[in-house]
Amino acid sequence: MIKNITIFLFICFISLTVYGQDKLSLADAIQMGLKNNYEILIGGKNIEIADRNNNWLEAGALPSISVSTGYDNNWSKTDNPASFIQGDPATSDNNGYGMNLNWVLFNGFKVHITKSKLQKLQEQSEGNLAIVVENTIQSIVLTYYDALVQEQKLSALKSIVLISNDRLKFIETKNDVGNASLYELSQAKKAMLVDSTNYLLQDLAFKNALRNLNMLMAIDVEKQFLLTDKLILPNVDFDLEKIKSKMLFNNQTLKNQYINQEILKKDKDLIKANLFPVVSFGSGTNYSLSSFEQGQFSSKGNTSLSYYANISLSFKLFDGHKNHRLYNNMRIKEEIAQLTSDQMKLKLINSLATNYNLYTTRKDILRLTGQTLEAAEVNLKIATEKFQKGTIGSFEYRGIQQEYLDAAITQFEATYNALNTYTDIVRLTGGIVEEFGDTK
Repeated sequence: MIKNITIFLFICFISLTVYGQDKLSLADAIQMGLKNNYEILIGGKNIEIADRNNNWLEAGALPSISVSTGYDNNWSKTDNPASFIQGDPATSDNNGYGMNLNWVLFNGFKVHITKSKLQKLQEQSEGNLAIVVENTIQSIVLTYYDALVQEQKLSALKSIVLISNDRLKFIETKNDVGNASLYELSQAKKAMLVDSTNYLLQDLAFKNALRNLNMLMAIDVEKQFLLTDKLILPNVDFDLEKIKSKMLFNNQTLKNQYINQEILKKDKDLIKANLFPVVSFGSGTNYSLSSFEQGQFSSKGNTSLSYYANISLSFKLFDGHKNHRLYNNMRIKEEIAQLTSDQMKLKLINSLATNYNLYTTRKDILRLTGQTLEAAEVNLKIATEKFQKGTIGSFEYRGIQQEYLDAAITQFEATYNALNTYTDIVRLTGGIVEEFGDTK
């Protein structure tokens, strides 16, 4: 029995050491995630499109120039008795070339409004990408910390398995000399198997946590790493009023909403511009070369060259008040956007206050669970010595062993929960990129 369990433990511990092949810090994980994440790559492409569209030509500031060319060839035969030329078929051809320029000189300042809107659309794309970056960083941070939690749970279970193995050996030795009952030996074996099973399940949870981290980094999910960062909560005390002011100034979601409001304002201005007259300038030239031939009659090298230039003014006097309706509807949409911004502020303030109180509570819980774990470690050490001396029974020792495991797991989870709330506050206040994203 002991031989089989020893082999089992050896396999388990070897399975833990393979993760030392490559080291991975949190900064490295974030750097890979920002480089490889598909949503970030897609967001970058959208910015390229918005940047390419953000120019004066797209806004309509420059004239449009077009060139044209054509060739016409006709063949005809006339059998009309009244025709001057009879019998022979007639052929004619014409080569034409032209160039035209059209330029809108004034259209109610639409050019400047459109260019300003294109700039805001580019900022909108950049803001959307910023949200994706923030979410990606937070996801990687929390997934990295979760993997650390699973790893520490695995380490705690490893200690418990080793203790259970020593306990089983001790009771088997006592049983050999008649100082331990078969029931006590059976319970020790059962505890050993339960702990070993829990170890295997926890090892699976750790591997899955690493796979989730690899997926966020967009690399091979089976890639194995040794995590080098520690599961430690930064020693930071927040001031609610200060972080509230910071959030209202830096929160990226709120910034994006402000950009949306600016875009709506530009759309309203474009509708208003329809109330102004449109002044356009047109100019061009046309050149043609033609020839005609029928029987004895031939005419070749005929040319024609013409130029033109004009200025036109158009003004829509009445359109059934369609433009006025559109303008008033856009004003209402602006009011809706402002109400949405106010609602968003209220929700963000509520979320920040909730996370602030939760963070304070979880910090206190973390402090208490740390003290509980320290006490459980001391208690387990004393109990191990007493068990080996025979002053406490195996059942009492098993209970103390389980208390230590529960305290360790509770402390790991309390650390993760506090870190989770900490990252929420940092993201809400617009500082997650500065806090975690600086990988230089």
